[in-house]
Amino acid sequence: MRTQTSRPGFATALLLVTAALGSACAEWKAPAPPPGMPLAAPPREKKVSIKPKGFNTPGLKLAAFSSRFITDWLNADPSKGRELGLHEYDGRVADYDKTAILKRIDALTKARAELAAIDKAALSPNEALDQAVLLQQIDLYLFRAVDMAEWQKNPRFYEDLFGVNAYLDRDYAPIADRAKQLVTHEKAALLQVKHITANLSGPLSKAVTETAIKVYKGYVDYLQNDVVKQLKDVGDAAFQSEFKQTNSSLAAEAQKIVDHLTKVELPRADNSHVLGPDKYKKLLFVQEGLSTSLADFKAMGEKNLLENKKAYQALQKKAKISRPQASELLAGATKLMDASREFLVKKDLVTIPTEDKAVLKETPPFMRWNSAFLNPPGPYEKVATTAFYYITLPDPSWPKKEQEEYIMPWGTLLSTTVHEVYPGHFLQGQWERKAPTRVQMTFGAYSFIEGWAHYTEQMMLEEGFGADDPQNKLGQLSDALLRNCRFAASLGIHTEGLSLDQVAKRFQKDCFQDKATAREQAVRGTFDPGYFAYTLGKIQILELREEAKKKLGDKFSLKRFHDALLSHGSPAIPLIRDRVLAELGAQ
Repeated sequence: MRTQTSRPGFATALLLVTAALGSACAEWKAPAPPPGMPLAAPPREKKVSIKPKGFNTPGLKLAAFSSRFITDWLNADPSKGRELGLHEYDGRVADYDKTAILKRIDALTKARAELAAIDKAALSPNEALDQAVLLQQIDLYLFRAVDMAEWQKNPRFYEDLFGVNAYLDRDYAPIADRAKQLVTHEKAALLQVKHITANLSGPLSKAVTETAIKVYKGYVDYLQNDVVKQLKDVGDAAFQSEFKQTNSSLAAEAQKIVDHLTKVELPRADNSHVLGPDKYKKLLFVQEGLSTSLADFKAMGEKNLLENKKAYQALQKKAKISRPQASELLAGATKLMDASREFLVKKDLVTIPTEDKAVLKETPPFMRWNSAFLNPPGPYEKVATTAFYYITLPDPSWPKKEQEEYIMPWGTLLSTTVHEVYPGHFLQGQWERKAPTRVQMTFGAYSFIEGWAHYTEQMMLEEGFGADDPQNKLGQLSDALLRNCRFAASLGIHTEGLSLDQVAKRFQKDCFQDKATAREQAVRGTFDPGYFAYTLGKIQILELREEAKKKLGDKFSLKRFHDALLSHGSPAIPLIRDRVLAELGAQ
């Protein structure tokens, strides 16, 4: 995803990826026995219960745990359910009372012990992967809740209370029905907002606070304008009255948060976003399953940055940069999207699971927070299954030069289209819908989701897509350098004592970003320390591909590699490395 500005309801990472990290809280339910397992009748009068053979096998224990865990996780975080396409979670919000948050932390700690006690050696490959994914999911939630204390230190922890866009962005039901659920959501949110300022414990990070102020100002505007415009003709007079009162009340609560952050938190804000080396090493483990030293981790990122920088500088002299006109941007992006799919089929690079195609559209006014992005259905969505690839046109009210500069060059447009659609996020989402287990459909890793999409930018050029025009390679390298500097910035901010000014200068000097983008990306590293995931995931996929090539020699098939990689949902690469190699016959 190419972020231009921040929009309410869509925090970084991924981003597609933050909701997957689990941001809400509720009480964990007591474990229930596996369903459908009746006791055998006693053979004699002696009162003895005989369980069917295999009743307590590790596989059945894991199945019962997984089912219970997913249900309870989504009950605790209804926004995750909506993201997945499960609309029984419409109209519901998380419980943000301090007691509920602490109960969930305690319950997840106990649940982790229960899960870890299941004998991995006795599990099937899919069961073992499910166990590993769930352990990582719990560890990452606990890291963010305890080590980072996001519920006390980051006001954006509570964004889902105000993020009603899920009811408006996709036509999964008649608008009247979705509008009713939106109002139900807003009413539930109004009961929870009191916990936000009560839970925050200053001093907060200055950069995090400043970003949160911008975000909540955005919510005020979004609720007062975009939401009202979209629902102005929905329902009868009684509904409109109820909606206006509830919606305006929620907008007012967002403004109260802005006021609190501006008047109370910002004056005493500090640099408390810094994790330090020990917590950073823990982040690497819980998010990515890595136990590497910080020195080795840094060396990995710096090596890739230097390679890309040299290639960019060498090509910069040869490539002639051109941009589409605003009037041809949508048509041009559509051609690139169609051409990339045709290229995949012709070269037989990866299996395309379905005949579904993404639809390119101009970004609606209420969604204009990125220059280009994919709005996909959740893996469980049954009705609104179309994915939309949105391209944002420059605002005609801007100065002409600013409009022209807003439109990305052709090379960047090609790289972006590959990243978002074929064979990036859209194709990966198609595979995720057919993942073999509910766990693998439900939970994904930051580094896999963004790493795969980033990897495909390079892979497609390697295979010849757009390779005849040097500006396409330059566009790919430009995006790669942006991600390289995120990797370096994360380490610099959290382990090396670098200031945001120092980090921003590196974005400009080594990664050739403009001043505004450099500052924005540096600030992002304060609240999204895991945004090294783009580069890390790409490197891991490339290394795994090379390992498979060496072991298989002439028997290596790029298509088989891609299919094996995509067939397990989107877990962290270390969790599926051996599995992928085994399925390729390279183990």
